[in-house]
Amino acid sequence: MRGKAVAATLGYLLLIFSFTFFIPIFTGLAYGEPGMDLYKAYVLPMLISACLGGLMWWHTRHKAEDLRERDAFVVVGLGWALMALLGSLPYMFGGTITNPLDAYFESMSGFTTTGATILDPTQGDFILHYPHSILMWRSLTCWLGGMGFIVFSVVILSRFLEGSVHLFRAEVSGATVTRIRPKLAQTARVLWGIYTLFTVLSIILLMGARLDAFDAITTSFSTLATGGFSIHAANIGFYDSFMVELIVMLFMVVGGINFVLHYQLLTGKIKNFFKDAELRFFLGYLAVFAAITVIAMVLSETYSTNGLDIRHGLFQIVSASTTGGFTTTDALVSWPPIVHMLLILAMIFGASIGSTGGGIKAARFLLLLKNTRRTIFKAIHPRAVRPIKVAGRPVKESVIEKVQMMFFAYLVVLAVATVIICATGVSVLESLSTVAGSLGNAGLGIFSPGNGYYNLTGLAKGTLIFCMWMGRLEIFTALIVLAPSTYST
Repeated sequence: MRGKAVAATLGYLLLIFSFTFFIPIFTGLAYGEPGMDLYKAYVLPMLISACLGGLMWWHTRHKAEDLRERDAFVVVGLGWALMALLGSLPYMFGGTITNPLDAYFESMSGFTTTGATILDPTQGDFILHYPHSILMWRSLTCWLGGMGFIVFSVVILSRFLEGSVHLFRAEVSGATVTRIRPKLAQTARVLWGIYTLFTVLSIILLMGARLDAFDAITTSFSTLATGGFSIHAANIGFYDSFMVELIVMLFMVVGGINFVLHYQLLTGKIKNFFKDAELRFFLGYLAVFAAITVIAMVLSETYSTNGLDIRHGLFQIVSASTTGGFTTTDALVSWPPIVHMLLILAMIFGASIGSTGGGIKAARFLLLLKNTRRTIFKAIHPRAVRPIKVAGRPVKESVIEKVQMMFFAYLVVLAVATVIICATGVSVLESLSTVAGSLGNAGLGIFSPGNGYYNLTGLAKGTLIFCMWMGRLEIFTALIVLAPSTYST
């Protein structure tokens, strides 16, 4: 590994990252928050980020062009960890979350778009208890993490670093990097442009549904990112509005679809959009999960009217399948057990490759199913040659092997982390759901409102932080970062 090239690139990233603190500063000024509070909460972290990034870049700047693909994986892995660390400083310096582990948990949850919060809803509604600037910062971390801050940085780094292409590939590791422009940096610009466009559209629609500007902006930041952070303790249920829920569901699904497909749709290639195998598979199991959930809710008479059964059940399964993390009720613990299981499966399955969603991803499950069918066929016809095809194109065996490796590693991490959480005194169901929600960056981990993340032990929180980081890097990049051979010369 070329350590100086890694340090120089991380320095660039932190310099860019330091500018994001201006947004909560402007928010605080707009809402009349004391200048000294804003200085401590955001100016100091901004200076720390800028100084650290500047020093790293200055001492290694002549080696920045030497970034190789292996080094890029390290940059991405360490970059997310460092940004989460620096992103936790506003919570601690501003006094919102004084415990360093809790602050890091909240920050990691935001940047990985998990949406699991350490804030205690029993203390009162967040908007009444915390400054507007810190609530904007929470939502902003989701939005930056949604499309990937590394991808955003590629737009700028491409002007300085030859290895920025490797960063883009490392950020979307395990997926096929589809070029929609001749250069990957141009592709990154287009994807961020589409992401911003949908965010603005979401804000407009939510304001049309009678949300004020602050609620609409912060909710949209979390929605497109499938992040799940809300400025209210009751989450989306605070609004008690079917129209708001419909808009949030719509844009969670939008966020859960490959953004390359959105580009094709926006450029008139409608047939390509609807013919995509992963999209049809994703929407297919989402529809099946939703139907079973609604039927189970109605038959069990969970709510007094079928209207509420359908409304809450549909929203929750969409939130889980897209790894959106939003909720409309805190009464999930009273729902039928089959719905609990479907929510866990939905968080594990996840959304689409190239989306802001987490989980194993629909395309990988589709490949696993096709490979299983082929294995059975070859057991009956051992001499048959039957390549796996997706959208009429054969898939390389190396890709199938990588997907199998990732799936196995995912299950191992899921199992080990669940055992660790169980060892801290959490029930089996909530341990499994908590880990599934963290590893899938879905956030819907704890069904009982009295057992929030704020009640977990330090060991449990540390385990979930690791799971969130692993999930955001889609396992593969994390394994490369953790492998000792990565750092050999």
